[in-house]
Amino acid sequence: MKLKLILLMAFMTASALAQDNTFVFSKEGLTDFIVVNYEGSAKDTYKGAVAWVKENAKKGYKVISSEENEKMVIEGTKENFLCSKAGGTTVCTQATFTIEISFKDGKFKFSAVGLSEKPNNSTNVITHDLNDFSEYYNKDGSIKKYKEDVPAAYQNLFNDLAKNLTEFMDKKKKSENW
Repeated sequence: MKLKLILLMAFMTASALAQDNTFVFSKEGLTDFIVVNYEGSAKDTYKGAVAWVKENAKKGYKVISSEENEKMVIEGTKENFLCSKAGGTTVCTQATFTIEISFKDGKFKFSAVGLSEKPNNSTNVITHDLNDFSEYYNKDGSIKKYKEDVPAAYQNLFNDLAKNLTEFMDKKKKSENW
């Protein structure tokens, strides 16, 4: 009995200390942040992120606020965020996202701060609460019909941004140190 209790406590401690490295969609909301281990100083990683924003300026990426070598808040857009078929026509939305990246030597924290979307060719903007997705779920805990694509769209948006940033910085680092 004592062994089971010790193992249970060890598992709970390990689970509590584990850092998620992907964003996950749930009824309670999206994962607040992920921590990415990245070799280099906070200063170099910050510079890499600034270059990534400049590289993606054509996609609407821009730095909203910044504390040099410590953190930055970035806003950007993603075309065709969610698409659905209606009456033989495909209707898509454009997402506007806000992320915050904090830098430390050897890692950076990537936070999902905000998300809004609007149907293409529309002025209606829907701002989403990233801390409560209960509107997408039935009482039995299943995703509502016609909302099956929502979890993957949210997860993919923020996970792909973090992955794209890391790959960009790796590629830049490799080309500079060839």
